[in-house]
Amino acid sequence: MNKLPLLIITVFGLTLVSQKANAQWDLFADLLNQTDNTVYNQFFNNLGILDTTWNVNQVDGNELLNEHYDLLNNPLPGGVLDSTYLFGLDAGLDTLLDRLPGFGLAGSDADTLLGELDEIQDIFGSNFDSLGGLYGQYQDSLRFDSANWNVIIIDFDNLTDEHYDILQDTLGMVMGSTFPSNPNNFANLLDKLFDPISFPDLELAFGVQNADYKYWGEEYSADAKVIRIGSVPRFDKEADQCNYPTPILPIEARWHVMASWNGGERTLASASDASGAREEGDKGGFNPLMFYGDFAMMATPRIGAWGNTSFRLITSLGMEFGTYAPAHRDYRPPFTSFNKGFATGFGPQAGAGFAMTTGQLVIYSIATVAEGDVVRCALPYRYNSRRFEVGMRYGNIINVRCTTGKMSWQENDNRRANINHQVTVGIILSELNH
Repeated sequence: MNKLPLLIITVFGLTLVSQKANAQWDLFADLLNQTDNTVYNQFFNNLGILDTTWNVNQVDGNELLNEHYDLLNNPLPGGVLDSTYLFGLDAGLDTLLDRLPGFGLAGSDADTLLGELDEIQDIFGSNFDSLGGLYGQYQDSLRFDSANWNVIIIDFDNLTDEHYDILQDTLGMVMGSTFPSNPNNFANLLDKLFDPISFPDLELAFGVQNADYKYWGEEYSADAKVIRIGSVPRFDKEADQCNYPTPILPIEARWHVMASWNGGERTLASASDASGAREEGDKGGFNPLMFYGDFAMMATPRIGAWGNTSFRLITSLGMEFGTYAPAHRDYRPPFTSFNKGFATGFGPQAGAGFAMTTGQLVIYSIATVAEGDVVRCALPYRYNSRRFEVGMRYGNIINVRCTTGKMSWQENDNRRANINHQVTVGIILSELNH
């Protein structure tokens, strides 16, 4: 079927002023100030690198979006929600409990974090049946009558570069006189993340993930379960122009965290692998694979309309972490016997894409690029990430998201994950705590 190009033409240059800091920008500063001096300085060093190297290809976003439309014909795109997800949540909390002493949290902060996660686990359980049947109930609402469109934004690269510079300037003003203070005051931080004014729509989501992994000479694939918690942007912000001679960018924040895991032992790519590599695992239990999260400020100006569908350009600046969980202690003993797993990369993130709204249906596509370092590591390993995410939300009810991407925690892809296919189905709630 031939695709109908949709040309969104902006006929005026956007010479825009920086945004006034607000509660969401303050939250950005609070999150970044949870780091120590080393990680804080690494973040801004990497921000300088990212500023000159990030780029997004519109074509890739369109291709994934068209795949997403096809995916929605599947009656169970996120798999079947069953008791293994509840087991995974419980086992994940146990894993976190074991590792909390290494995070440097004060006792009160650790208790606050665990208490919040316990509450989320309870909310997940209480919404279990609703979430499991949600897609079947609203599948017909996730239909876009112009799914044969490709969205092409004229001057996309220049516009996103310009908006990114504005976001970066604003971050510089917000962070001007602040200093890293290490993890502290989690109660205040969590209150801001779950604040219904700053983030009116939050989701609990489940899904499936297929990814290819590489650890030095070992390559393997894994099918995993996914749980996601985070905000669901509305892409409806308008900027108050206040008679300024030039327009001001509307700003919306987003955040999320997710985890993937499976049960059973992972297998080698080749039974004849001469290295003797093998991966430890609980055959019936909880084998964590990846943890991931981000927080970003998005500029989302309107750029045009086609019939009843309005369009926005998305440019974002934020922070990202990604964790490669497998330890591979037995890969090449004794050389990897010290490896405790859970290699975590952290750094700045840039992103760009578009959103379109027709009635209660919001469709979005965004690509993100991150440059960072593997933290708490004696070796100077680098973290690099590139992800494409598209999704559809219907009203304040359901959010379905599809993700692909690649993350690397060492040079030469010696610790790498390629996400071939990840789909989550989320129930949108007004708040996740209290």
